[in-house]
Amino acid sequence: MAKNTTDIEGHVRTSEHDLLRYFQRRIPNGADAAEAFGELLLTAWKLRRHAPADPTDGRMWLFAVAHNVLRDSRRRSARHSAAVKRLAADMRTLAVPVWDDAAIDVRDAIDRLKPDDAELIRLIYWDGFPSHAAARVLGINPSTARSRLTRAKLELRAALEPRQAEREPNHAGRPTV
Repeated sequence: MAKNTTDIEGHVRTSEHDLLRYFQRRIPNGADAAEAFGELLLTAWKLRRHAPADPTDGRMWLFAVAHNVLRDSRRRSARHSAAVKRLAADMRTLAVPVWDDAAIDVRDAIDRLKPDDAELIRLIYWDGFPSHAAARVLGINPSTARSRLTRAKLELRAALEPRQAEREPNHAGRPTV
């Protein structure tokens, strides 16, 4: 076993630049090429007992492993692309939420809050998080979240009351605001 470990290290040392260029020529993104090269090294190490002792055969064996890593990488990429396309198609077929005037007013009022307060409101009322969980997401104390929530709700109420009064029909005997 020690002999094969030495063999694989020697094979990699003598061919590493050529192997990296192998991936760089075939994968346009440099980071992805480097990742594939790393995957090759890991795979070669796992399969080191199968590596031939002869330097020429060992080099060819490494390139065969590189070819398989590249093929697997392309398959994963194709599956990922297919999944992204399916998700995009599914998203297009989902019903688009209908925003009536009141909902638009609420969304706009939330957007006018301080960004952290707006996100707290969204986490609690849109995403359904309890206040302590929303605090955790935002990285604040639960008591801070509760006080910010109280302040944000007061600001929203103040921003929305005039708009609500404009929408309500004026019934007889009811004062106009």
